[in-house]
Amino acid sequence: MTRVKICGIRSLEEARMVIKYGAWAMGEVFADSPRKISIEQAEQINRQLGEDILKIGVFVNEKLESIKSIIKTCALDVVQLHGEETPEYAAEIDIPVIKSFSLTGPVEPDYIKQWKVWAYLFDTYSPAVRGGTGKSFDWRWLDGVRSDNRIILAGGLNSANVATAINAARPLAVDVSSGVEFPGGGKSLEKIEQFIMAVKEADKNNVH
Repeated sequence: MTRVKICGIRSLEEARMVIKYGAWAMGEVFADSPRKISIEQAEQINRQLGEDILKIGVFVNEKLESIKSIIKTCALDVVQLHGEETPEYAAEIDIPVIKSFSLTGPVEPDYIKQWKVWAYLFDTYSPAVRGGTGKSFDWRWLDGVRSDNRIILAGGLNSANVATAINAARPLAVDVSSGVEFPGGGKSLEKIEQFIMAVKEADKNNVH
């Protein structure tokens, strides 16, 4: 079963929405972004959710001490690093780490495997933003790491293209943000349901 991570959660209502439809994880963005959440908001939400869903904190070049403090305050289960964090930096974090790579071409397996992390996330490169671009990349760029069962696929996914993406990359999980939002922002219950149903349908047609 391909797991689903819904990123950019900013309210308890949105969190309960993604739990209802069986998402595996939700992402909370602590870096500068239209989807940024405050530490206070995240703490309030996460304390009410318990263990119903994995809570992933998304950071960009944050101070290590700050990340460690937010992990405790907000009861995070996983940290996702979206900046230029080094392998040594990632190794200092005491909970599972997802290292994100913004792609401009095929993945170099030896390069990414310097990071001894729980999973690798691949997203579309943009000079303007870190993730949440709403644009996909050429999934053939992952051919060199397709055999790795720790791949999370992001970048421009939605209910219309996620089945094709799963067929191409066979990831551990797919990560969606803008693909399940209203045009003006905020998560759409209908789009979340359609996305997760599309993932389940794709899995039925694939033998992983």
